Amino acid sequence: MELKGVVLLMCVLAVSANSIVKEATDNIAAVETVDSASVVSTVDSVSAEATVTLDNTTSNQSPSMSVISKQRENKLYNFIVARKFDEAVENTISLYGAGGCNIIEQVIERLFDEGQSIVFDYSYKLSIAGARYVARSCFPAAIRIHESLVFAKVINKRDGYALTYSRRVDSDGDRRILGDRNTQNRMDITWWFVPYWLGDRLYFEMRPLRMAMFLKLGNTRDEDDDHTAYISDDHATNRHFWTIQPVKHNGELLFYIINREYDELLKFGQSTKYDGYRIGYGHSTRDFNPNKFSWYIDVI
Repeated sequence: MELKGVVLLMCVLAVSANSIVKEATDNIAAVETVDSASVVSTVDSVSAEATVTLDNTTSNQSPSMSVISKQRENKLYNFIVARKFDEAVENTISLYGAGGCNIIEQVIERLFDEGQSIVFDYSYKLSIAGARYVARSCFPAAIRIHESLVFAKVINKRDGYALTYSRRVDSDGDRRILGDRNTQNRMDITWWFVPYWLGDRLYFEMRPLRMAMFLKLGNTRDEDDDHTAYISDDHATNRHFWTIQPVKHNGELLFYIINREYDELLKFGQSTKYDGYRIGYGHSTRDFNPNKFSWYIDVI
């Protein structure tokens, strides 16, 4: 009996020992699992935090200077084409004060590329607002012709003839407009563009510097349906008013000169029978061909 009791006691002790070992092993495994999960969780948390921080940094970055410059350019351009000249002038002065002449120049180039005569309206409004200094710094001289001391030669693109006038006076007291092959600087081919704001846009009267007579189209048509061009003492009709429209052609800045009354483009005829000069006309159709009907405005 004693022997059987000893054997039974040893069996109980063995079972208890195995149970303790298994429990210890399970606890170690559980600890390892928890620690591993904790490490993974911690790494994931740090990674996620880093990602969020990076995303926030990216989303909060300021726009590049090129983007800001384009936004400013578009803002000024939109003011001008919407004919909001007060806002355009204020914005232009602000840009110039901040050293933004290049932005103003880019807007003007866009208007040139689009053939927008409104560029002259803009230049005029800027000048009468007392910001002529901006125009002189940032604008091509040809779009400052409204200024009282700016004079120019007007030379036909196709022929290279300068706009001038006849020495002869006809029965109405007018003089014919002629084209002179001699384009050397002199009073006979120098013109003054006199600005008039009519309605909501700028028009010009054009007079030779030498005398107070004004470019106009006659009131009758010839056999080609054109109107002959003259200078006259009177200047009270729409036949004396002109708009000027820019055109970029083969990298050159050129201009169409368009009569208000007849909506005709100023041109020279082909013949030189008038003492070797070409005769000036208003072309019968609106043919915007820069090779034929455009002009250089050469400020002197």
